[in-house]
Amino acid sequence: MNKNTKPLWQSPWGYSESFLFAFGLLLVGFVLEFTVGSASFGSIVFPQNLILGTVYILLIALVYVLIRKKPIFKFLSGIPASIGAIAGLSVLVVIMGITPQIPMDNKGIVTSLGFNRLTTSIPFLFINFYLLFILGMVVVRKLFPLKWKNWGFVCSHLGLWITVFAAGLGSGDLQRLRMDLIENRIEGRAYDDKGNYFELPLAIKLNDFKIEEFHPKLAVVDNTTGMLYEATKPSMIMIENKLACQLHDWEIKVDEFFLTSGRAGDKYYSMVDLGAAPAAKVRLITPAKDTITGWISCGSFNRPHESLKIDERFSLLMTVPEPKKFSSEVSIYTPDGQKQEQTLEVNKSFTVNGWKIYQLSYDEKMGIYSTKSIVEVVKDPWQIFVYIGVFMMMIGSVYMFWRGNKVKNEETIKGVSN
Repeated sequence: MNKNTKPLWQSPWGYSESFLFAFGLLLVGFVLEFTVGSASFGSIVFPQNLILGTVYILLIALVYVLIRKKPIFKFLSGIPASIGAIAGLSVLVVIMGITPQIPMDNKGIVTSLGFNRLTTSIPFLFINFYLLFILGMVVVRKLFPLKWKNWGFVCSHLGLWITVFAAGLGSGDLQRLRMDLIENRIEGRAYDDKGNYFELPLAIKLNDFKIEEFHPKLAVVDNTTGMLYEATKPSMIMIENKLACQLHDWEIKVDEFFLTSGRAGDKYYSMVDLGAAPAAKVRLITPAKDTITGWISCGSFNRPHESLKIDERFSLLMTVPEPKKFSSEVSIYTPDGQKQEQTLEVNKSFTVNGWKIYQLSYDEKMGIYSTKSIVEVVKDPWQIFVYIGVFMMMIGSVYMFWRGNKVKNEETIKGVSN
């Protein structure tokens, strides 16, 4: 045994103790998750999260006052403890990356340990509070006594602390709901992923739902498996009028193409009607130079689809058109009697009374004839503090980068002058 090897838990503590403590917290957390389960505690919401956060801040301040002159404070505010806490969190992040974070009905080791919902699990809670504690010690160590050269370090690390703190405590207050809007009907309720309905401090009326679609595509399906045939690329080709193309082993020509049509007798005709679907008359030439002619259609909610049989194994079909763009023209009403006209689009939010409203989906079965628009309404009262923390991190990082370059230049000039 090396005589210079320091026994564990003998002062001063270092990396060994840091990793043991962090992974010990994870172990205890997983044991509690397996035996008790985080679901039994429920979510921490306002004002409980505010009270818990205040108590935690006071606890950090109290611990600092009690131990600031003791060796343990140097460890808790040092690099080894920080690396250990980050390593513990990194383990959970890796598990999150390889385990789908979705609800699972089957009971097994994955669900029992909370691997499928790590952000709400007990070990995640433990390691986050530990990381916040270590980060808090680091900040107060540089904060007292405050020196101008430490300003960037304090600002960036305090910003990180605020970001993690607000994101963790505010998760229980985050509301992500959906509203089903029907044209010319006012809706004031939204529902969560469990189907529970909530009254909102606003109401939305869908005036008009607009959707643009790409043209449907030609594709070949394997009759024996029902799967798309993808022997060569591209495996699908967008349909245009008078299109001539090579799809796998077959030459295909489009003689007629209608975006909206209806069948009458043995052919399709262009028409504008509820449920009218795209259709195309195609000629398919096989490698043996045989020609197969017929109509194909993707159908709609009240029109059947139609494919062209090539042989016993393959058939040519038309895919369902994919949406290019969809939006909702809405009127938004608030309790104070205000009315706002807005256009809701995907990835473009509109905020009213603290709620962000997004265009989410529509009745895909009805397609371009949908009179229903599905929007998402989100409220996150703690988000502003997350933004403040991120802004502080950016400012602190820029300052430290600037100061580092300034010091380096001053040392270079001093070295040249000497």
